[in-house]
Amino acid sequence: MNELGEFLKKARRDNSLSLREISELTKIQVHYLEALEEGDFGKFPGEVYLKGALRNYAEAVGLDPETVLEQYRSLAGEPPAEEPVEPVKKTPSRPHTLPGERSPSFIYGLIVILLLLAAGSYWFVKNYQKDGLPLEPGPSGNQEEPAAPETPGSSGEETPGQEETAPNETEVEIRVSAQESTERETVFYVNNAEQLELELLCSERCWIDMQVDGKEQFPQRNLQKGEEITAGASEKIWIRLGNPRGVKLTLNGIDVAEVSRQKNPHNYLFVLKN
Repeated sequence: MNELGEFLKKARRDNSLSLREISELTKIQVHYLEALEEGDFGKFPGEVYLKGALRNYAEAVGLDPETVLEQYRSLAGEPPAEEPVEPVKKTPSRPHTLPGERSPSFIYGLIVILLLLAAGSYWFVKNYQKDGLPLEPGPSGNQEEPAAPETPGSSGEETPGQEETAPNETEVEIRVSAQESTERETVFYVNNAEQLELELLCSERCWIDMQVDGKEQFPQRNLQKGEEITAGASEKIWIRLGNPRGVKLTLNGIDVAEVSRQKNPHNYLFVLKN
């Protein structure tokens, strides 16, 4: 079990998280977290509590909970979980017909064909009577179609008072600054915008810390699944996410997909460029 504990400890240190930060994220007491990293699983009151702690710890440090639990089962000598086998459905056999008898499917098919033929005949007769009669001759002996009224501007000349269509406004551009980004932080430059408008929706539980224009937006805390926050800034927005994969972030109406691609806790900085 020491091997699993070292594996968890390394993942936490790689993400620069302390045991107290993990405790705030998972609501697990620090001495239980220390027992996980030391492989001393006997301190837990039961198997259910131990596996729940392993799952929450793995999510907090960006590991796959199922992979961690499978590693624990392997070390504990538990058999792998078997997937339920879906029962095979038997196809009901068709009733046997005697020689010379017509099967029900043949009779139904014949009825459908007759109905289609009747509908086609009705449509042909109706349309022929409506559109097939000759047109009444005009004074010259030929029926002329009335000319379509000429609309203003159709001849190519500009109609007085006609206004030109205004060009589309420049769209907001969000791009990553490769020179300033690091392994722990990604920097975005936002062009063609008067201010920064951020919307964040959690599909999973996520720890968050945010600063707007250099000031703390709200105290560090956990966002629950389905919770949504918004923020506005005139210069920059800095945000740290403990579980970026469980977050959908939109800036000035544009979905920033780079955020949810990170698997581990990460920092993001959005800077307004004029």
